[in-house]
Amino acid sequence: MFNDQKQYLQLFHITSDIVCLSVFYYILVPVLSDIATWFSFPLFEKIAGTSPFYKTSLYFKLSPVFIVSPLLLLFLKGYQDIGVQKFKTIFYQTFALSFITTGILSVIFIVLNFSLKLNMFLPIVFGFVLWLILVLNRFYISFLVKKSSSNQNLIRHILIVGADIKAHAMSKHIMEHPECGLQVTGFLTSLASAVGKKFCDKKVLGSIRDLPKVINNQYVDCVFYIGENDYSQYHDFIVTTCSIQGIDFATVEPELLVNELNGVKIFQETINNIPIRMVKFVYRNPRLSFLKRIFDFTVSAVLIGVCLPPWITIAISIKMTSPGPILFRQERIGKHGKKFILYKFRSMVDNAEKLQEELIHLNEMDGPAFKIKDDPRQTVTGRFLRRTSLDELPQLFNVLKGDISLVGPRPAIEKEVSLYRPWERKRLSVEQGITCIWQISGRSNIKFDEWMKLDLMYIDHWSPALDYKILFETVPAILLKKGAY
Repeated sequence: MFNDQKQYLQLFHITSDIVCLSVFYYILVPVLSDIATWFSFPLFEKIAGTSPFYKTSLYFKLSPVFIVSPLLLLFLKGYQDIGVQKFKTIFYQTFALSFITTGILSVIFIVLNFSLKLNMFLPIVFGFVLWLILVLNRFYISFLVKKSSSNQNLIRHILIVGADIKAHAMSKHIMEHPECGLQVTGFLTSLASAVGKKFCDKKVLGSIRDLPKVINNQYVDCVFYIGENDYSQYHDFIVTTCSIQGIDFATVEPELLVNELNGVKIFQETINNIPIRMVKFVYRNPRLSFLKRIFDFTVSAVLIGVCLPPWITIAISIKMTSPGPILFRQERIGKHGKKFILYKFRSMVDNAEKLQEELIHLNEMDGPAFKIKDDPRQTVTGRFLRRTSLDELPQLFNVLKGDISLVGPRPAIEKEVSLYRPWERKRLSVEQGITCIWQISGRSNIKFDEWMKLDLMYIDHWSPALDYKILFETVPAILLKKGAY
């Protein structure tokens, strides 16, 4: 597992544990206590004592115990093995966390028992139920990592350049250690006769010179150069291709990299104790990336709740003014080529995509993008939704799921992405988003090349402060209908 990926997953684990502890402490304990009281369970009354702990004035004051306990486990190096975990690791981590939390509460109960009639069997029951919840959470995280995508920074997809014994050994090692959070996408080779064949249950996707095309057609986070003897002549080509498109480059051949590679910092990494060197042409601090994801999740969840009433009105209006579904679903291209379904309120007639070919001569955007100011396919309601950007609101569900972010380059359709020039594909090196610099700078009034340069400027100069600035300026841009079609 790469260092930045490991840091991100550690934060994910800790936050997930804190959420589980908080839900159990603030919701499950009171609810289950009340249910048991309603049904008059003698066993529960015996365990809980005459003064249920959750009803005491100290109940909320003790809540920091649950926030501190995962941090104590972190201090004790309990979060070293993360991601796809074996049951032994799951048992150790969850038991340790339950034991620490229950132990602290037991000490508190001993002190409080002089003034409160609390049964000392309660911490034991508390710890056991908490352990079950944490175990289920660990299995969920393992499932999520296995099924996840680069959009959520939990897993990395590796394209191996090489098809010899060393490449075979590395591929086998990665596949035998799913806890590394890595997946092999396929291989590239210098032997034309090997293209299309299976190698370690993965396909040889092309020759080395096909690297740009393979990256365009596959889901790749990192190009891993194994370094066969006759591959050295391709080294500069591979590095340059990765640099232009913002793809990580790794190698087990340290002599192939110098410390001043286009001014980019080289990282010392390991894959399950195997040393490698990695160049990150687009690097984001994992802690800041995690905070960005937390911010996206929280804000999108709140906005979905706030927007539900007007959404109902919009849905009724769409149905009344045009036949067809309320939501428009379209496949878009996300981070590093990951495909996902984008949601929008339908603003055009039901067969709008089929009609686009007939209107291609009216396109007012240069480059591969397609936009018409007075698009004849728009419905009555749709015209209002497009002008006010209200058609974009369902994308909050995409943000909640982790498909996109609140702020980032706008996700394009596959047809447009296939026409990108190599340097324009760098915009796919980060999470795509609902709003971006292009959105607040005039949108459709900006030429395609300038749009791409604005996205690359965002990528090269990203910071949380820049995200907040873009979000803050998005509201007046929408209200003033700046560049909206």
